[in-house]
Amino acid sequence: MDVEIIRRNNCVYIKGGAGRVLLTNERDLLDLISFCGEQDSNRLLLFAENLPQRFFDLRSGEAGSVLQKFSNYHMKVAAVLQTSHIRGKFGEFVLETNRGRQFRVFESPEDAERWLVSD
Repeated sequence: MDVEIIRRNNCVYIKGGAGRVLLTNERDLLDLISFCGEQDSNRLLLFAENLPQRFFDLRSGEAGSVLQKFSNYHMKVAAVLQTSHIRGKFGEFVLETNRGRQFRVFESPEDAERWLVSD
């Protein structure tokens, strides 16, 4: 699995590897969640390239399915996305999810990490 284990401020989170799709199917998603559990972490930092292209198309149902799994396993997930991904219906979806405490979208890795390691 192309991920990195990060320890900051007495917190452990898993960071998705650059340039590689990590979540091609539900099995990959469950493997990633299991890996986080093995590291005693429920926090995850993902990048646009870690997500399949269909994640950004709400009609596919991929985003809802992925976020539901994260919610079921009590994961705190930050995603770093370029503004080109945050448009249309997906942009509205991002505005809604950013109000919550489990999944948020950021434009910079630094802001994502700050939120991720906060309680």
